[in-house]
Amino acid sequence: MMSYWQQLKPRERMLLMIGGVVFSILMLYLLMLEPLTNKVDKLSVKIEKQKTQVQYLKTMAKEVAALQKSGGGSSSSKRQGQSLLVLVDRTSKQGKLGKNVTRVEPDGSARVRVWLEGAAFDDVTKWLAGLETQYNILVESAVIDKTELVGRVNVRMVFIEGGA
Repeated sequence: MMSYWQQLKPRERMLLMIGGVVFSILMLYLLMLEPLTNKVDKLSVKIEKQKTQVQYLKTMAKEVAALQKSGGGSSSSKRQGQSLLVLVDRTSKQGKLGKNVTRVEPDGSARVRVWLEGAAFDDVTKWLAGLETQYNILVESAVIDKTELVGRVNVRMVFIEGGA
């Protein structure tokens, strides 16, 4: 190896040394610095998501505190004399579920049936949670079928008034 080096012209030796330094720097970057910067970027994105979640939770905590201070009101006072059918129909058509409601009908005097098609699963669960916490309306039975679209479902539910 040494004899090969001695046979090279000074210009060729200089070129090989510069190439070796450039190669070493490139390998250092590719093997150490690039993975490190990628990890930092991923962690930055994760931190931003967590900050958003913390802000959402703080907002929800304020709402819960306000509801607890006001006593939250009873479910019957919030209903203001509305029947189960009217209340379920009105709340289902509010917000993001309005276009997905295909049918709402009474099932006797104490039950209501609801059909949703192509509804966002997250919106359905938020609506159900709101019915239970705000109006004491419970799901007696539900059939939830996934659709070809990710996150979308077809739902058939029967609602009843919660116990006292």
